[in-house]
Amino acid sequence: MDATGNTGKAPGPELAAAPAAETGPAASTPVSGHPLGPDAAAILATEHWSLIGSRSLLWNEAYSRTTIFLGALSAAIVALALVANATGFGPRTATLALVLLPVVLFLGIATHIRVVEINQVETELMLAMNRLRNAYLRIAPALEPYFSTSPHDDERGLTASYLLPARGLRPWARFLVNTPTVIATVDAALASAIAVLAVWKTGAATTLAVAVGAAAFLVVWTALFFLQRHSLSPLRRSKPRFPTPPDES
Repeated sequence: MDATGNTGKAPGPELAAAPAAETGPAASTPVSGHPLGPDAAAILATEHWSLIGSRSLLWNEAYSRTTIFLGALSAAIVALALVANATGFGPRTATLALVLLPVVLFLGIATHIRVVEINQVETELMLAMNRLRNAYLRIAPALEPYFSTSPHDDERGLTASYLLPARGLRPWARFLVNTPTVIATVDAALASAIAVLAVWKTGAATTLAVAVGAAAFLVVWTALFFLQRHSLSPLRRSKPRFPTPPDES
């Protein structure tokens, strides 16, 4: 049959391209020579945003729990102050305090435990995001100078991703200034007040009450601090997949 067809004209570019279009979508799929595949960047970005969303929800919970605890503590102190102002600080006020303050202490200890758990999950999320950055740099190595956070999932990489000074406090030492430690200090002071009131109500001497209160403070604060310190154990037990090179500052 004549190549010009019925019209007597040569086929146009759209007709010449028709057979190529009929080969299916495989012909239009981009081919990447990278071992992670052509869609790696999009998949990694989706996972990255998922981790960021989880991290945001965790910190919202931490702030909410801390606010509830401090609000309950403030309400209990105001109630005790009103009762003491109306009746004088006597046995009735002490009895009411020994009813209210243990409940608030329970809220405080529960808040501390949950915030410590949130810090632990936060550490795992930061390490996971460091691994994703490692994959980003495998796809586009030229972007390395523009990354402020680390692509390594060890302690040095974690410190770098938090943008902490390389020669600053180690992660466990920073527990002395973070939110769980503040909550633990308030809990310990609350436990000390409860102990002093309980001893004072039995008619013991003031010196004994002060000694028992100090001991209660130290015991509760130390126990809560070591609970928080123990939350770093997963970081020590886990083996980094992408450790920081020894020669990298």
